[in-house]
Amino acid sequence: MKMKKILSLTILMMSVVFAGAQEETTSKPQAIQVVVKRDRSKDEENAKAKRAYIGKQFSELEMADVNGETHKLSEYAGNGHWLFVDFWASWCGPCRNEMPYVVSAYEKYHLKGVDFVSISLDNDKDKWVKAIDELQMPWTDLSDLKGWKSEASTVYHINKIPDNLLIDPQGTIVERELREDGLLEKFAEIFGE
Repeated sequence: MKMKKILSLTILMMSVVFAGAQEETTSKPQAIQVVVKRDRSKDEENAKAKRAYIGKQFSELEMADVNGETHKLSEYAGNGHWLFVDFWASWCGPCRNEMPYVVSAYEKYHLKGVDFVSISLDNDKDKWVKAIDELQMPWTDLSDLKGWKSEASTVYHINKIPDNLLIDPQGTIVERELREDGLLEKFAEIFGE
């Protein structure tokens, strides 16, 4: 699928270049516009599937932490505290770029009643543990080390990362895909800041 997109883009770019070469040249430089077509229906379908979780109770997950101790999501969700669940992986550049925002939210809101749990889509434990240390993630991090075949991918329709859920104190999913400053803004709204 990815190779088809690359090949299509290459052919499109070559046709634009060849078409431009056949036209009469002028002394003014001309802009070349390349249009990349995306499968909007698939994007819309994925967005709709993810939005479907908002307003529903969280679904249980059970995974191990870095020490091999098994935890259930219900240990953190629906217990009277807000819960931010972050889906990420050590090999994911955008996830690593997002993590300073999550760390900042943790530092500011954890003592105000927000619990944080990360669920990694890693399949290499050493890289996962190393990334947690490098990114200074002090909260519980869970993984079944199955990569994209993780239980979390299936249960929460995770098809790209970073992704996340915000679960209210009663266990209802109220937001999804909070990114960068939007995460801090949402917590500021919740706590009336």
